[in-house]
Amino acid sequence: DPGKRGTSEQGSMSASPAIISADVSVHIRCDPEIVFNYFADPRNEPEYNSLVSDVTKTSPGPIGMGTTFAGRHRGFGPVTWRLVTFEPPKHFVIDGVVGRGRYRWTSDLERTTEGTLLTGHMEWEPAGCMRWFRPLLRPLLSWKARRSIRQMAARLDEDAL
Repeated sequence: DPGKRGTSEQGSMSASPAIISADVSVHIRCDPEIVFNYFADPRNEPEYNSLVSDVTKTSPGPIGMGTTFAGRHRGFGPVTWRLVTFEPPKHFVIDGVVGRGRYRWTSDLERTTEGTLLTGHMEWEPAGCMRWFRPLLRPLLSWKARRSIRQMAARLDEDAL
């Protein structure tokens, strides 16, 4: 199952009942290379996720395995990302910390006759007092993840026209 590939490569967070997860699938009318290059660079996230800002690349060299980023997430505070798996244009995994909670995003991209099918899996383990709000956060973050990915797809679709 491609959607599970990234979680088993680096060790799944999903084994913990504390994890909030969401699965997303969207079709984008662009080649996988374009989608991969845009989406694997968190500096683009503020363009489709209004809660994320001030994203900078914090490691030297081109984007690839091990590249790190830092930014801010409204409501959760500082965010860090690290590309732990980087297989252009088909697969990448980003680990990080959102607020004080561990985070993982796994993406698989598949070429279709009309563009790219992007399948993503998000895992987040809230820390501190946020743990008490897991029942409320689960549906909210799942909805927000799907909304952000749909907005990213719309942005890329717009550019493809």
